[in-house]
Amino acid sequence: VMRWVLLGFSLVLTFFWLGIIVFDVEPPLMYALETFERYKYLVVELLLAMVFWTVLVGRGYCYYCPVGTVLAWVGRAAGQKILTTKGRCIGCGKCDSVCPMSIRIRERALEGQPVVDLRCVGCCHCVDACPVHALEYSTAFLRRFGGRR
Repeated sequence: VMRWVLLGFSLVLTFFWLGIIVFDVEPPLMYALETFERYKYLVVELLLAMVFWTVLVGRGYCYYCPVGTVLAWVGRAAGQKILTTKGRCIGCGKCDSVCPMSIRIRERALEGQPVVDLRCVGCCHCVDACPVHALEYSTAFLRRFGGRR
């Protein structure tokens, strides 16, 4: 929920500032809005998110970042998934340990189910780490034109 709130809030502010630029108007309390935007960025997005979550969770900010939310939409639209081969997975867990987004890939690989997760950034670290090559990165484009599943 937090990622959607931050994305919505950022979009509202972005369109607000674009409206000011395009229509060349100065709304009342302009200084207060500028100050609010500055503190929102510095305190919420930089200080709290990047430092606090990085210390505690590694890439925790990626769970809440509005850019990550947009990339998730792009991945969903592209049909991004990690294909797994049932029976080939040996359950070593190397895929889970290298995933920067802490996605539980091993469980899906053992079941032979594709990994489709909005947190997946498509880095393919899990694919490269698999010692038995049970994982394969795929998108709708690759499946249609690349001869992939």
